[in-house]
Amino acid sequence: LADTSRVWTMDELMAMGEEKYNTVCAACHKADGTGMPPMFPALAGSEFTTTGPIADHIDILLYGRAGTAMQAFGSQLTDAEIAAVVTYTRNAWGNNTVDVVQPADVSARKNN
Repeated sequence: LADTSRVWTMDELMAMGEEKYNTVCAACHKADGTGMPPMFPALAGSEFTTTGPIADHIDILLYGRAGTAMQAFGSQLTDAEIAAVVTYTRNAWGNNTVDVVQPADVSARKNN
């Protein structure tokens, strides 16, 4: 498991996030983030990924969303990988929030 005290750069998070997103998320949300609504919502340009609370974004990856196809990834991905995916989706496809999520942020949500 990744050390949650390490501070990752935006470039490191974006590179890891793109790789993990393409491996784990793109099948449903598509490589370009446009999704397949309504079952798999778009992440590109969505309020959830551009202005929504980062804590909610972390939580949906950790715990999924009941009543939807969104599964929990908290037991499958490391804190660093979840941080990278959140950072990537908040900054890819023109989202450009400049939000940077660290593994410590993910760890803190697990203890919340």
